[in-house]
Amino acid sequence: MGSLAKEIDREVIPFVRVYKDGSVERLLARIFLPKLDDEQPQQKLPILVYCHGGGFCIESAFSFDHHRFLDGLVSQARVVAVSVEYRMAPEHPLPAGYEDCWAALQWVASHFVANGISEEPWLTNHGNPEHFFLGGDSAGANIAHNVAMRVGKEGLSGGLKILGLSLTHPYFWGSKPIEEDPCKEPEKDLAAMLWNFGYPSAPGGLDNPLINPLAPEAPSLAGLGCSKLFVSVSEHDGLKFQGIRYYDAVKKSGWKGEAELVDVEGEAHAFHILKFETQKALDLIKKLVDFLMVEDKKEEKEIEKELLPFVRVYKDGSVERLMGAPYVPPMLNDPVSGVSSKDITISQNPLISARVFLPKLDADQPHQKLPILVYFHGGAFMIESAFSFDHHRYLDSLVSQAKVVAVSVEYRMAPEHPLPAGYEDCWAALRWVASHFIENGISEEPWLTNHGNPDRFFLGGDSAGANIAHNVAMRVGKEGLPGGLKIRGTSLTHPYFWGSKPLGESDPCKEPEKDLGCNVWNFSYPNAPGGIDNPMMNPFGPEAPSLAGLGCSKLFVSVSEKDTLRYRGVHYYEAVKKSGWKGEAELVEVVGEEHAFHILKFETPKAQDLTRKVAEFLLK
Repeated sequence: MGSLAKEIDREVIPFVRVYKDGSVERLLARIFLPKLDDEQPQQKLPILVYCHGGGFCIESAFSFDHHRFLDGLVSQARVVAVSVEYRMAPEHPLPAGYEDCWAALQWVASHFVANGISEEPWLTNHGNPEHFFLGGDSAGANIAHNVAMRVGKEGLSGGLKILGLSLTHPYFWGSKPIEEDPCKEPEKDLAAMLWNFGYPSAPGGLDNPLINPLAPEAPSLAGLGCSKLFVSVSEHDGLKFQGIRYYDAVKKSGWKGEAELVDVEGEAHAFHILKFETQKALDLIKKLVDFLMVEDKKEEKEIEKELLPFVRVYKDGSVERLMGAPYVPPMLNDPVSGVSSKDITISQNPLISARVFLPKLDADQPHQKLPILVYFHGGAFMIESAFSFDHHRYLDSLVSQAKVVAVSVEYRMAPEHPLPAGYEDCWAALRWVASHFIENGISEEPWLTNHGNPDRFFLGGDSAGANIAHNVAMRVGKEGLPGGLKIRGTSLTHPYFWGSKPLGESDPCKEPEKDLGCNVWNFSYPNAPGGIDNPMMNPFGPEAPSLAGLGCSKLFVSVSEKDTLRYRGVHYYEAVKKSGWKGEAELVEVVGEEHAFHILKFETPKAQDLTRKVAEFLLK
């Protein structure tokens, strides 16, 4: 890779480097650790050393979009990730960035060799050196490739091996056009300009092997220092053909590993970073997760029971969740919405936590009082989270539009904690919020005490969370809240209600006891009195209390045309209106959509329109 222009006097990688001329460079990284299983606090996980993209001159390991991407990837793939903050052009022309990433990789490897270092406990305590990966996007993928070539040539500390190399939209270029590439003058392209800007003194220019791995002077790709390769390209990316050529060349080179190519239709360069919330971006991230996932012999574990497509329980007591969005961290002053969020603990025993959201406040009203929304996420009582990407994204938007303080409750879930645990947690969370507004109450959460208006108190939820919100509202009507506080309104989007009998001829489900809706309830609450006709699941069942006791003065119910829960949602709305309940009810039906589309397809116009309607309900 060449040597740096300045001579190094001493260094402590990846923190600082001192040169003989007295100048100092600080080298940094952001390290990610996924949530650990309670039963395996010392579990060993794959290691990913990641190099961010940005044309060698922009972006950062600390930038919002790369943090968001790595956070989601780490959560799903369950890896310890080291995202390297390497030096960038023009202040530090290449090959400085290459050298930094090589040094960072050697530093990580040195945690796992005899007489090595132990500077980073997340690596020493949780890293598995037998499952070592490199990865990067765009210019970072270029760096990852070149680092892997150097591993193949020089090796790593202690003889450690790289299991896999992941390159998304790799930045390779050259002076000559590729036959199928529409770019016929590559030396005039932006890609050429970036390289010349990032490495103005590069030997060979655009045909330097670092940017053109198929150049005449480039070493054989058979020397790639890993045993697995994942390459992703996109249809509308100007680098697509270079990426495909690279993939084909590796396979033909005599390299002995396994290679996979993914080509995403209709997308442009780095869409998985820049449009992280779209379905195609999430699909690509899932493929990266699959590449990074190392089989941990789950196939040898005996299955006790499972409910597809949600969860699987093994005979050793461990639980595998088969779907659900990745966790994302809270954020102060979201750059798009201005909403701030933070995570809090409501109770230690049982453990109940929450994510609290505060909208951007008017500069001239720093102490303004806002409505309060206590929200319960959906997920069949067994998947999803108040901290998951899709629910965070939805609440962030809703809070921004409705100008409410929202408390999104992280309740215990089945099968580890069968119902009614989740109901009890959400009731306890609501009482905890209410206790901030009574005489001699608590003042644990300043966003509530400083900005919450207890005269405008709302409940809300989606799917199973809407079921919880209904049952909590019924309990409010029966038992009341601390200090006599009242619930102004309850918002139920696609509420999950079911029962043993079909709802007349219009109900397309003629055998509800054989439907997934019944199976989910039985799995989540196996000892429910009355089974599927328990009043918590069937508010029209023979033992259900009158809906006239609903403890709120306003009700918003939303259903979707293609949702199997639609008919029970509509029936619920009509039953509440006929019950003698004294409040105001509103029903919204969205044509052509399915269950939870406003969460799962958040960016679509119909999803945005439904979110706006919920916000309007909260503003009334």
